[in-house]
Amino acid sequence: MFRIMPEIRRTDECCLFGALTIMMAAAGAVAAEPSTYPTRPIRLVIPFSPGGGSDIVGRLVSPYLTLAAGQQVVVDNRPGGNTVIGAGLVANAPGDGYTLLLANANFSINAALFQQLPYNPQTDFVAVAPVANVSNVLVSHPTLPAANLAALIALAKSKPGTLNFASPGAGTSSHLAGTLLQAMAHIDFVTIPYKGAGPAMTELVGGQAHFAVAAMASVLPYAKAGRLRALAVTTAKRSTLLPNIPTVAESGYPGYEVNNWFGILSRRGTPPAVVQKLHALIDSVANDKAVQEKMALQGTEPFSLTTPAFAAFVRTEITTWTRLAKQFSIRTE
Repeated sequence: MFRIMPEIRRTDECCLFGALTIMMAAAGAVAAEPSTYPTRPIRLVIPFSPGGGSDIVGRLVSPYLTLAAGQQVVVDNRPGGNTVIGAGLVANAPGDGYTLLLANANFSINAALFQQLPYNPQTDFVAVAPVANVSNVLVSHPTLPAANLAALIALAKSKPGTLNFASPGAGTSSHLAGTLLQAMAHIDFVTIPYKGAGPAMTELVGGQAHFAVAAMASVLPYAKAGRLRALAVTTAKRSTLLPNIPTVAESGYPGYEVNNWFGILSRRGTPPAVVQKLHALIDSVANDKAVQEKMALQGTEPFSLTTPAFAAFVRTEITTWTRLAKQFSIRTE
């Protein structure tokens, strides 16, 4: 509620309306009409710390989205709680299209694994548009005596509970990729949780951890420099950036597949016309040749779907992870 202060109480109805409008705009309560959206800066919430795959993708596309939208797109890193903090921030923001979430596979994983969340992933968000797909890569420190995945599994079985697995956080796609491999290969290792992919990579490169699963965007520079050894990719097909590295499925575990995706979500209640405008802007950026070339250098591929198809994709991801969690008794603890 806005109270009319004595100094703006006038009999002129037009003046009263004008004063109220100024007050409401100053409080951020007036949203732009869908036909003119956007009329002010857009906040893109990245629910991870800087340095990881989400941060790389978000900072890659945000300048192009700024140009396409004609308004500044400001990246806001809000790590914590396996993306729950960042997602919760967006879930509690106005549904006006000015606070967006760069979601990834963790959004659907959380919905599958956590019984209680501070938001409803099925009803509190609008799936606007996908941005990119990225391969996860199983990598090890080069001092580890394992030149391929089979050797790593054999080493883990010969020394149960001694190898350290660097995880960017409980319940992340990287963590779940390692947990799924652990279940399928029947091996025992120690999972060390870090506060994001950036810190996990730093510790792995420094030799404080033995192996990890991380996004191609995070891994590629270290793999090319020989500071990490790529053993397998988690996707169904090999990556064109690491064509000589087999998939986990090829390495003896058929059916193994963990994909990571990135997409933009908005708060429930965002006007359909704004969602449509956002989708058009995001899709134009994802299909921009310059963006695609930069994505390729980071091991990321463009991902394009209609808004309804993207919403269906997110629901399917939740269903898939729910099934896998039950089948392999995957838990976040």
